[in-house]
Amino acid sequence: MIRKPHSPRFVRLSPEDATSLFGAVELEPRFPISNGRFVARQRVAIVGQRGRIDGVPVVGPPGQSTTISWNVGDAEKLGLDERGVILVGPQGELKFVDSSVRQAG
Repeated sequence: MIRKPHSPRFVRLSPEDATSLFGAVELEPRFPISNGRFVARQRVAIVGQRGRIDGVPVVGPPGQSTTISWNVGDAEKLGLDERGVILVGPQGELKFVDSSVRQAG
């Protein structure tokens, strides 16, 4: 088994959430990963109580639900707590709390 030196930070969006963040634009593959997945050209920002991380890669194609893969130290940097985080795209925002995503107005 090969161990990665770090946990990659990325977001995988449901089809509905991808539309909320990017509008009618489909995720555009930048480079393939494996099993039909790819890193998209689109990026999001993750905004927490105490910080923001810009340029977070989106992995496609869209999945059944929206998930965030955190890097070591992200929780502290963002001030992650029970209020969750906001995902910000060019067409909208989504609130991410307790493994579910809800529209954030």
